[in-house]
Formats: sequence, C-alpha cells, structure tokens
Amino acid sequence: MPTERTEDGNGRAEIPGTAAFGKFMRVLQAVADAPGDMTVAGLCRITGFPRPTVHRIAAALVTEGMLAEGSGNRLRLGPRLISLAFRSWDGSTLRQVAQDHLVRLRDRLDETVHLAVHDRGGMVYVDKLESRRTVRMASRIGTRVALHATAVGKAWLATLDEAELEPVLARAVLVALTPGSITDREALRAEVAATRARGHALDRQENELDICCYGHALRGPGGRVLGCISVSLPRYRFEEVPAQAILAAMRDCVAGIAAAAGAGP
Repeated sequence: MPTERTEDGNGRAEIPGTAAFGKFMRVLQAVADAPGDMTVAGLCRITGFPRPTVHRIAAALVTEGMLAEGSGNRLRLGPRLISLAFRSWDGSTLRQVAQDHLVRLRDRLDETVHLAVHDRGGMVYVDKLESRRTVRMASRIGTRVALHATAVGKAWLATLDEAELEPVLARAVLVALTPGSITDREALRAEVAATRARGHALDRQENELDICCYGHALRGPGGRVLGCISVSLPRYRFEEVPAQAILAAMRDCVAGIAAAAGAGP
C-alpha cells in the first residue's frame, strides 16, 4: 500500500508520524552520545525540547526497555537495544569489550560462561560460550532469566545499596523454578547480604536442576555496573572442583574486562 506523503515547509516529502518518531530518536541518540548517564535537564538542553516532552518520551522509552533508569533518575541505554541488535548484528559494546576475556575464562576452566545485563527486573544473556564437555545447558543468547534464581541475578542484586534494593525485592515475583529456588523475600534478602560479604554469587540448582553457577558483577569507569558474568557447571563438578580455582579465574576475567572498558586499576 502506498504511503501517504505531505511536504514540509522546505518542500521535502514528509511521512505522517515521522515528526514524533524523530523526537524519540533525538532523545535516544542524545543518551547514546553522552559520556555518562544523562539527566532530563541535560536532554532538554541538548534537544531543545520542553521538559514535559522529554519526560513523556523518556518514560515511554524506559517502559519499552530502550532506556534504563538508574539512581537519581539518570538515564542510560536499555538492554532491549542489545536484544534487538542481536537479530541483525553479532554483538554489542559490552560483548565486544568482554569477548576475549570470556574466551580465556572458558578455555581456562572448560566450563560454560555467560555474560548478562539487567533488563526490567530480570537478566538477559548477551553472550554464551559453551564448554567443550558433553553437558549442555538450555540457555542461549537473548534468554531472560530471574534475579532471584540465578548467579548473574544475585550478583546484580548485590551491587545495589539498600535504598535501591528494597523496591526491587518488593516487586520481585519469587517463582519456584526448581525445588532449590528461593521463594521467601527475607531469605532472598539474606542471600544478597551473603553474596556481598563473599564477593560472588551462587546458584545451587536454583534455576536449572543439576546445574550450579558462580556469578560476579562487572564494573566499568566510576564503578558503574556494566553487567554480570557466570560460570556454569554440572552439580557433580561444582562439588568436585575447588571453588578458589574458579573464583580466581573469574576475578582475572572481571579485571580484564574492567580495564578494557576503561576502568582504573
């Protein structure tokens, strides 16, 4: 069906609806071009749009996952962009930065490695490197997993301060994915505290039976949380392989990714 066209004041063809879409794209582009997280005031200054317009556009983009809102209502690009990008482009900025380090981690341990980012109350896998062993996991790139039942989810929760954590826990739906899943809010709060204390997260068959995982948060410049990594292995190897060997390899991987992302020592 032919698209109805009109002309703007300069005689150029104009498709109905493009003006509104263009405003959304200008806001999205301004956030993408910013060296750090962006404020509504900053977006008003850059785009020239009135504050109510920017508020409305930003709220819509956050709702759709195209932008993410952090502490102090600061805005950054949302993980849904990564999910969309994987349909036509084999990568994202974080995935590219992390790739070599994830490969080294996988090869060093010969266990399955995941890279995940937070997305609207869950985690999304943006990379997966399979172990060369025969055991395989059901996960794949683009899979969305729960915060309360995965090592990457609990590692991310542990990066939040108490003021940020409480509303997340209040909204969380604690579904029992396996008999080992945490379904009690107080138990999850205690698990997050334990994760902070030990410096890494654990998934003890909580998301998938017979699969256990170690999780670790990734931080970039200024301590900003970029995402999380996990090492996943069958229960029998989880019980046999010394934890310190896996955790040392993960710490090296995290440090390498942080350096590649521009974080200081």
